[in-house]
Amino acid sequence: MEGFCTIITDDYFPRAAALFESIKMFDNALSLHILIADKNTSPQIRPASERINITTIDQLASYPLVKELYKKYAHISFNNFRWSLKPIFASYLLRSGFDKIIYLDCDMFFVNDYHFLWSELDNNDIILTPHWNNTKPSLNKNGFLSNFTSGLFSAGFFGVSKKGLVALDWWANACHFMMGENIKIGVHDDQRYLDIFPILFENTKILRHRGCNIGSWNFEESKRTLVNGKVLINAKYPVIFIHFDNMIVSTILKGHDGLLKPYLDQYISTFKNLGYDLSVFIHSEEYSKAGILRKVKWKLKLRTRLKRLLYKLAESL
Repeated sequence: MEGFCTIITDDYFPRAAALFESIKMFDNALSLHILIADKNTSPQIRPASERINITTIDQLASYPLVKELYKKYAHISFNNFRWSLKPIFASYLLRSGFDKIIYLDCDMFFVNDYHFLWSELDNNDIILTPHWNNTKPSLNKNGFLSNFTSGLFSAGFFGVSKKGLVALDWWANACHFMMGENIKIGVHDDQRYLDIFPILFENTKILRHRGCNIGSWNFEESKRTLVNGKVLINAKYPVIFIHFDNMIVSTILKGHDGLLKPYLDQYISTFKNLGYDLSVFIHSEEYSKAGILRKVKWKLKLRTRLKRLLYKLAESL
């Protein structure tokens, strides 16, 4: 049995509902399991489908480490508590009868068929997606350094089979050991622990399909291209799912990532069809429609443009 899962605070249920709509577009039988990390879940949450299954944090309270994580993190940083629950919720579902689980952050959205992800879990215990951050320090210093500060893999997505339970338990204990951001000692919330997975757990598969987990951070390494009227990544990979966080919504609206605009329009339309407004979840300044002057200002960031030009010239020599 296969299923998707995500973790939210109850005010983010519309995001999870939109994620489910994108899942449903390509398979009408799969379920989305939502863990609501808030103690007091809103009575207004009424899933429109029986294939949206909600678990409250109280229902999970007796599962190993949950109470300890709540005591350690919830009153300091609720995000750290919520993020630390990812391996725990996935392991809970696997131990409840699922054979394969795919976790996604609630602001992700499928735009093409994802079934090959399940096939990857036939022969692998864990599947991870690299960030594909910039690897050229002369082009984008901050993007390059983020490979070594925020980690190589995105904790916003992972797939796991029952054979990966050992890895999930290790990850849960690592999150219990330490969360937060401490660059000096190499900790970045729940995320940098994933860097060790391919070494510690040999049946970890690194997904090299560049259409998975598209975000603003991989703009340089996962180039958006138009081939015969179709958006491909690096002229090869179709876009499978996009991480519609504040940053990528902002950059698309500003015209910086224009080839993804039809997908954002689809995302906005999905919200409207569900009776929600995406702007509620995006900072007003970032979501405001970019006028002509703002687009020109964005495109004329001379320092960045000059760096890119010089780098391309150097590559051609």
